Amino acid sequence: MREELFNKVHGVVYIPTRSYNAYQTWRDYSDAETERDLGYAQSLGFNAIRLWQSFEYWREEPQLFQERFENLLNTASSKGILVMPSLFECCGREPTKANIEDTNQLTAEAIRSPGSTMTNDPARWEEPMAFVDWFMGLYKNDCRLLAIEATNEPKSSNDHRFGVAVAERMRRFSGSLPITIGSQELVDNLLYTDCVDIYQTHENFVLSEAQLKTTLSRIRMVQEVSGKPIWIAEWQRFRNTQFNSFSDDAHFTRQDVLPDHAHLAEVLRDTGVGTFLWSLMLKPAYLTVSRRHGTFSGVFHEDGSVYSLADARAIAGDPTLELPENHTLPTQFERVVALCDQ
Repeated sequence: MREELFNKVHGVVYIPTRSYNAYQTWRDYSDAETERDLGYAQSLGFNAIRLWQSFEYWREEPQLFQERFENLLNTASSKGILVMPSLFECCGREPTKANIEDTNQLTAEAIRSPGSTMTNDPARWEEPMAFVDWFMGLYKNDCRLLAIEATNEPKSSNDHRFGVAVAERMRRFSGSLPITIGSQELVDNLLYTDCVDIYQTHENFVLSEAQLKTTLSRIRMVQEVSGKPIWIAEWQRFRNTQFNSFSDDAHFTRQDVLPDHAHLAEVLRDTGVGTFLWSLMLKPAYLTVSRRHGTFSGVFHEDGSVYSLADARAIAGDPTLELPENHTLPTQFERVVALCDQ
């Protein structure tokens, strides 16, 4: 049954509105907020969410972490939504206490998990592997999960070696759930052909419809040759600019940095490729290099109104969908909103 869904995944990345990293997601977890937000996801027909675990929070509060993750799984299941957890994260800042707890709008961002001192030193890998063993021992066959992601966006050689080691450790458990890695580029999956079941590519800011169609053609070819599904596990919008979206010296107009998911959603629909939108909740960019441009993504305000009804309708594939629209940015992010206006 799960295999039948692989090319029909209509998913979304979920990070609570006021959390800047995975540690804060679980430290500040709210049953009521999860119930509310996943209800929003259900209203757009999402059948999967992708979210990060927190090795750092698990080390501090393993029982509480499990209770909170169980609540999320049960809430998602009640709404017909499967969960793809990502165990580790290669993006962001080092997991120092100051960085983990940072909530400054201009500096708080994703946290590497584990930190580079650990991923760069195989002698220390048994520490995060203890988390892998704990997680797989509990969830390797859990029907509430869609798949399990070993780590997200490994970039350096050490990150990739660590990602392979995590995926191979997961395989020892002979679980029924597929394993994947959050590869940023389609070619990165060549490093994991023997240890993952599903490939990924991340297409956050696509230059043009022509470029996307070329990518989709390559995806179909690789799927056919490899026999493995490929998911676009992050997508946001078309952004027709010569500048790298994640470059400090990029210059964008206000229109470039606002949510505009409708056109890309329409092209992705009915392609036979599983996808995950970034993100469910209307939030400033996950990484500060993009946030410094004033970038926002997402669909829902906390009160259930949507930033763009056109986006919501395109994502849901329902031109008659009616939801309250609030075409402003969240006031609690006023310092980031100010960057949009520069």
